[in-house]
Amino acid sequence: MRKGKPFIVISLVLMLIVGLLSGCFGGTSATGTSESGNKDAVQLKFAYWGGPLEKDSIEALLKAFNESHPNIHVKGQQIQGSYIEKMTTMASSNTLPDLGYFPEGSLPPWLKNGAIKDLKPLFDSGEIGDKLKYSIFQFEEDGPIAGSSVANEVTNIYYNKDLFDEAGIAYPPTKAEDAWTWDEFVDIAKKLTVDRNGKHPDDKGFDPKNIKTYGVNNFTYHFETFLFSNNGGIISEDGKDIILDQPETIEALQRMQDLMYVHHVMPTPANLSTIPNTDTALLTKRVAMNIDGHWALQELGKAKKEKDLNLGIGVLPKMEKAVTTSYGTPIVVFNTDNTKENWDETKEFLKFIMDPVNSLPLIQGGLWMPNEEKWYKEPELIKKWTDTEIHPEEFEEAVIDWALNNVRRNPNYYWGDRSEASQIITPGLDQIWSNEKSAEEIVNDIIMPKLDKKFGDKYQ
Repeated sequence: MRKGKPFIVISLVLMLIVGLLSGCFGGTSATGTSESGNKDAVQLKFAYWGGPLEKDSIEALLKAFNESHPNIHVKGQQIQGSYIEKMTTMASSNTLPDLGYFPEGSLPPWLKNGAIKDLKPLFDSGEIGDKLKYSIFQFEEDGPIAGSSVANEVTNIYYNKDLFDEAGIAYPPTKAEDAWTWDEFVDIAKKLTVDRNGKHPDDKGFDPKNIKTYGVNNFTYHFETFLFSNNGGIISEDGKDIILDQPETIEALQRMQDLMYVHHVMPTPANLSTIPNTDTALLTKRVAMNIDGHWALQELGKAKKEKDLNLGIGVLPKMEKAVTTSYGTPIVVFNTDNTKENWDETKEFLKFIMDPVNSLPLIQGGLWMPNEEKWYKEPELIKKWTDTEIHPEEFEEAVIDWALNNVRRNPNYYWGDRSEASQIITPGLDQIWSNEKSAEEIVNDIIMPKLDKKFGDKYQ
């Protein structure tokens, strides 16, 4: 599902314009011809992003819905490029879709201003299904609900087993209680990192400018998970305090910077142009391990199936505690004239796409994970989505308990100021990743003063 950064580069560039504030939201025409030939079918438009594989999967799901619901016809609208900017433009021209994906970090102002429908009644009644508690987007206690993740997406290590075998190194642990310590992880990443002359980072003469295989990649993409692992973060779990300047947070940020500039086991931002996509990077042994969300399994599974990638999956290394976080794009309902007039039909499609039974091909294909707890507890359901040729043999052990018991809730789901704060935090973190200054200097001298100016005494 994900190609861009989960939230840190998603910002509400134009915020909400006059069309939103006035409550004038467009939509598709209310009736038209369905695939069954029903000229009176209610027409709905569903917007989404993603690459070719995701497009094929979503269009197949829409086709299945349309064929089983002759009175409703849902048309897909794939949006490439800057999704939130295009959504804002559509809002101004009264041409918003009726339902669709929505970037998590930009949800709060759209929900607050009424562009997105409050789905709390559906969740309170249980009509939408029993979703994972950490997957529900609610920014105020007992406040409106924008939706919940259409798919659960936890973060793991994906790796090429051949590189571990060649180095004589045991595979990454598959249980949280066995997770590598940070020092163990760094040591292993060094053993897997090799320059063009066959030397490792601790060897005399190692050339960090000519690395053949990097031990790991993608930490900065998922940096917040490792802040949690070190008992830090950006915002406290109750959403009341910014904790970016706490020692635990700064230490974790520095450790990630050191992976690039001290240990030389991960590509720097300047080197990323030489690193191919995750599946190719693992296949060509350009990278040994990749930190990624579950959505990566769609491409990696295809490489496993079609190109013999010897794919493995494990739990993340820990700093102080073994922890992951979850992502998962919500399916939202836009307050268009069409969804207001045809709420029952809109609700029918929403319930359909949010039910793992109906999205099973996307789940089995590696793009999504189920969004309901029973799919992680009931053996028959677990087998339905993990017993495939693309899921590594250790997948069930490395993911099921991990997703049930080790998820720290992502602030995307509860922090209303995420988007505005990220416009300050992201450029600051980029200076850490490019090694302009230490993590402590960037946080205390650059990021925190700007956050204090922006939010005043709203946060401690």
